[in-house]
Amino acid sequence: MQEKARPRKKPKSPEKWELPQDPKEQKTPIFVRPYLDDYGLDIYEFRILAHVARRASGARGCFESQEKIAEFCGINPRKVMEVLETLCRANMLSKIKNNKGRTNIYRVKEPNEWEHPSKLETFRARKEEEMAGS
Repeated sequence: MQEKARPRKKPKSPEKWELPQDPKEQKTPIFVRPYLDDYGLDIYEFRILAHVARRASGARGCFESQEKIAEFCGINPRKVMEVLETLCRANMLSKIKNNKGRTNIYRVKEPNEWEHPSKLETFRARKEEEMAGS
């Protein structure tokens, strides 16, 4: 019996979208450093890392819930949870338990703290092993 493909969630569209007024900000809309581009992240990991980096507000960090991240990025909430765990294991993100609510606070760590990209598959496989064991 063939399994039906589930429709892909669409990323949440912004209610209000405007170009920046400063022409300097329009010149390079996206810039990704070579070490990040070459790191080997899959599309989900890259998307969530970019979202956390954009949402992190200085000292407070990104405190969006996993459900909100999933809704905004158009990714299944379970996949968001797996990716956040992988990024934390790779030491790309730090996770701080929020005492005031249910959501965790995520911050992008400095690149010199990241694990070597060769370990990325190990971090991904560890999650799959944990899922199979439960």
